[in-house]
Order: sequence, then C-alpha cells, then structure tokens
Amino acid sequence: MIYRKFKADYLFTGHRMLDHNQVLVSTEDGIIQDIIPSAEVTGQVETFTGILCPGFINCHCHLELSHLRGLIPEHTGLTEFVFKVVTQRHFREEEIYQAIIRAEDEMLVNGIVAVGDICNNLSSFKQKQKQMLAYYNFIEVSGWLPQIATARFEKSKLYYDVFAELPVHTCFLAMAPHAPYSVSDKLWHLLGAYFQDKTTTIHNQETAAEDE
Repeated sequence: MIYRKFKADYLFTGHRMLDHNQVLVSTEDGIIQDIIPSAEVTGQVETFTGILCPGFINCHCHLELSHLRGLIPEHTGLTEFVFKVVTQRHFREEEIYQAIIRAEDEMLVNGIVAVGDICNNLSSFKQKQKQMLAYYNFIEVSGWLPQIATARFEKSKLYYDVFAELPVHTCFLAMAPHAPYSVSDKLWHLLGAYFQDKTTTIHNQETAAEDE
C-alpha cells in the first residue's frame, strides 16, 4: 500500500494540538492511518506552513439560498428577514444554480468536508449529484395551520423522495420541522416517522421574543 506523510507547524487531532515533531500518515486516497514522531519517519514527507487539522463541518447551511448573499439588510429582525427570504427567492434557475456552485466551491476552499443543509426545494440536487462534499439533507417543513398540514407534508415528501436517490455514503437524509412556532401538532405527527432515530434539526431560540 502507498502512504502519504504530512507535517506542519502544528497538527490538530480534533482533541489536542501537537507540534511540528509529529507526522500524519494517510493512505493515497486520504484515509488517516497514524500519527508518528518525526524521528521515526522514513521516506518523503510533505511539509506545510500552518496547521493540519480534520476537515470542518458546516452544521447549518441553506445552500439553495446562496443567490441571496448580500441582498438582505442585517439587523432588521427575524420577521423582516423571513419576509425578505420568501419574497426574494424567485431568481432565474441558472442564476440560482451558479450561486450554489460558487458557495460550494467556497466551502471546499475553506476546508469544509461535510454540510448539514436545509432544503425547501430541489435547487441544490444537481450540484449534490457531483458528490464534492458530504451532505446531510434536512428536508424542512413548516405550516402552523392544521388544515394545511397534509398538503405541506406531501409536498415535502416529494422532495424527500428525490433526495433519497443520491448515494447514501455522501448524502444522508431526514425530515426537519422548521421551528417550534411554525409547525402544527398535526404536521409534527406526520413528520415524526421521517426523523425518528435520525439526526434532525430545528430553528430554535433565534430571537429574544421567541425566548419570551
């Protein structure tokens, strides 16, 4: 088996920081094998300035909204923010897709290897088929009126079924309630079977008013 060996000014294991006297050993395709003292290493070592560390995880992303970057004023409050997101989502499909590509490229450049992504539509599906990053796709559902619960659930279930076609080793999947204040009891009951025993996510305690 062919191995690669790396060292840098510092080596962060995910638990503690090691100095430049340690070397990281991996297989040719990037699977970490060991960390060993520099004095015990033979053969070529790839040396870098800075810190070697595990890849970062973007725990909460809205990749499909990348085209809105810089368009929504800051510090206007949650209600105004949500209104802007809803009313400014309607861009040309190609424009949205190109923004998604740029956003994913930016994550890759910054060392992100896995993403928890909130999905309200299929805009990001095409890019995720390329398997550039590992994604946990959270199909987000909302609707505080009980009478619309079934319709909202069925629409989101269609998205869920499409995302389920992605390779399971790079794209995990669960339903996700939007927030405590935006999901009726009836809708919550419909969602339950799709995030039971899975990781899911929920927007919670985002404002002082919500805390109160």
